[in-house]
Amino acid sequence: MRPNQTCWYCQKRTEVINFQCQTCNKIQKIKEANPYDIFDTEKTFILNFDDLEEKFLKLQSIFHPDKFVNADSNQKQISIAESAKINNAYNVLMNNVDRLKVLLDFYGFKQDDKEGKSFKDPDLLEEIMDLQSKCMSIEHENEKQKIKNEIKLQIGSLENEIEKNIKEKVFSKAQDLSIKLSYLEKIRKDLK
Repeated sequence: MRPNQTCWYCQKRTEVINFQCQTCNKIQKIKEANPYDIFDTEKTFILNFDDLEEKFLKLQSIFHPDKFVNADSNQKQISIAESAKINNAYNVLMNNVDRLKVLLDFYGFKQDDKEGKSFKDPDLLEEIMDLQSKCMSIEHENEKQKIKNEIKLQIGSLENEIEKNIKEKVFSKAQDLSIKLSYLEKIRKDLK
């Protein structure tokens, strides 16, 4: 958050600490719209999720609507809106596919229609169909666990490859990898 801004309530140019005006103590709006900026997090694909959760909890401890039950209606509205913004940003950063989309947008990469593109890659389509077929034929819990572990390893490998491509600014390759990542994430979710 910018350290100096004009307070919405008292209209004084003031230092803002922990999103509060130092003159009147009213909470201030979060100016940043990019999820990475809201959490003051480096714009990388692989994140430290413990650090992200800590920042999330800190922001929620400031903005949570329960803290503003007895506040004026403006502060209540700010609290509700900013808390929702924080929740949305957190959910985006916790989701691999959404996080990559935000990064690609940030770097100005024009994204293709991923769904249509996946059907143009017969190898990927075959690989995903084989994996789905394996999942549908699971008979025992140990088979399910084995497939879940395989998917986890594949996702980890894709995450590292995407991170490498983002760092090297090879955005089209990162987007191509996101297609497979999206399918694997969906299959993993369906296996739970």
